[in-house]
Amino acid sequence: DPQWIQVDLGSSYQISEVQLFWETAHARAYRVEVSSNGSSWTSVYQTATGDGGTDQITGLTANGRYVRIYGTQRATTWGYSLFELEVYGSASA
Repeated sequence: DPQWIQVDLGSSYQISEVQLFWETAHARAYRVEVSSNGSSWTSVYQTATGDGGTDQITGLTANGRYVRIYGTQRATTWGYSLFELEVYGSASA
């Protein structure tokens, strides 16, 4: 720990929702971060009580091209395993 994965959306978006689909090896504590340049990150959501399965994180008001899931504590002895990461929003002007 820590471990992270990021996705490049290709252009800037107003991000309103992120969905995470975890395998049994999930994060107990993690952050969702956004960036416009892939190097400076802003945390838009964090939890220390992740329980695996599906996490639907709504009500976000973030703007960026990159989205990163930053795991800080594992829930099991294995690493972190995401089946799928979905990002929802609209293109920025």
